[in-house]
Amino acid sequence: MARQSMAEAERRHNAGAAPPYLQSLGGLEECSAAIEEMLGGDPNSQISILLLVSDEDVIEAIQRAAPKIEIAWSAGAAPSTAVSLSVRRSSRARSGRLLVVRTGAPQVYLAITHEGPAFVRTLPAVLEDACPRAFAPRFSSGEMWSVLELLESETGLMLMTMRITSHGRAGKKVTYRRNEKKVRAGAGCSESEVIHVGVPYGDAIESSLENDQWIGDAQFVLLEGSDVRLEGYFSRGGLFKFRHSFLVFKKHVLPHILDMTKKRFELYSNRSREDSGGGASPLVIKLQTDTFGDREQSRRFIKAVQGMEHTSGSVYRASPYVNMSVVDLEDGSAFKIWIMSPDEITIVPQARATQASLSRLIGHIFERFQEGDIREYE
Repeated sequence: MARQSMAEAERRHNAGAAPPYLQSLGGLEECSAAIEEMLGGDPNSQISILLLVSDEDVIEAIQRAAPKIEIAWSAGAAPSTAVSLSVRRSSRARSGRLLVVRTGAPQVYLAITHEGPAFVRTLPAVLEDACPRAFAPRFSSGEMWSVLELLESETGLMLMTMRITSHGRAGKKVTYRRNEKKVRAGAGCSESEVIHVGVPYGDAIESSLENDQWIGDAQFVLLEGSDVRLEGYFSRGGLFKFRHSFLVFKKHVLPHILDMTKKRFELYSNRSREDSGGGASPLVIKLQTDTFGDREQSRRFIKAVQGMEHTSGSVYRASPYVNMSVVDLEDGSAFKIWIMSPDEITIVPQARATQASLSRLIGHIFERFQEGDIREYE
């Protein structure tokens, strides 16, 4: 569908009852002021924001790549576009409105909505269909920790976590409550889930990392005395939710998140042999321990990578070092993976290697095997 101005009748019908942020059609500053006004006027109002990465027009990318999405109308152009869309999943359709705002970081957008949880839950599925043209970044546990630390230190306010969810990598599902009661549920699951309730965020995250778990999401409040300045949530997949205020987060933490995302995807760009003039342009995941000193970990790694959805993997050698390949069936990206050091995983992009596919592969390794630092190959 070609981008066009909303007809006056459509504007009155669709946008008339919309909150001001959907009608501002300005940059991030203008829509932020409108969001703050909405949240400040109603303590029950909530705004949800999904971080997007795309090197083309996001609305057009989603519409071209996702046939299950119907865009009823759109208005505006860069730096922001209001859009009303309907997403069909199975036999159900969810309709809602978004404001897609270009940020100061190249390729990075914010998709902002005040719609309810049923619509918000469809947004990651939208991106699955739109990938690799548009996709959400995935943060590591350490990056999520840095966001909470920065929010507390920059504001000088008290940050209390209401809930942090971490995931193990095998065995069972266990829920830990405040009274340390352990409840076994879902035996035989491929992962374990631990819910930390009412504990300091540093303790929860540190405990998770020590126990080889990765952080999935965090729900928190920012307090000034007994007054709630901000109630927030964010997930590993780049979904944020806020009540009471948005400007506190925008001022103190959003620049850090945008900078992390920008640097990550600059690192992921132009990695294919085609983009790099035929030569290899590998990346390395540097682990914190000599994990592969134990050969059993090589077998565990291979099993984890072969379990990645929508990929095909081949193993050429499993011991004493690992040599395998992965083909992404979603977009045709391909990678060679080498393990020749006890603390390094080397990923060598082949003829085609999109940012989205590389992000998905590394995110899968982080969640199903072990997290580490992503570096240039030296």
